[in-house]
Amino acid sequence: MAGGFVTPATIELQRVDSDEVVARVRPDPGDPVFAGHYPGFPLLPGVHIFEFVDLTVRTAEPDLILDEIELCRFLLPAGHADDLVVRVRRDGARHRATVAAAGGETVAEVVLRYRNGATP
Repeated sequence: MAGGFVTPATIELQRVDSDEVVARVRPDPGDPVFAGHYPGFPLLPGVHIFEFVDLTVRTAEPDLILDEIELCRFLLPAGHADDLVVRVRRDGARHRATVAAAGGETVAEVVLRYRNGATP
């Protein structure tokens, strides 16, 4: 995100097709944010989960520019050692995502709206 922070997590695209993108995200346990979020019980901050969805979308479609966050609902905590699966379904400009722990539990639902930033 322009001017925003960038997480040191690894984003690995597993599938990209016309209406769905699936990525595995491996948070960096050495990320300094875990030292204070929360000591003795490190949790992944919600802003990281949101950014994982945005990075997944923009890795698959680099010309897109984030226009709006329509929904960002956190359902369960994710730890610093949890690999996550980001599944994004495209519906025009709207991108609906679920973020799940490797065990399959959904930890967040995110809906983002993008516009094409490519110059004609």
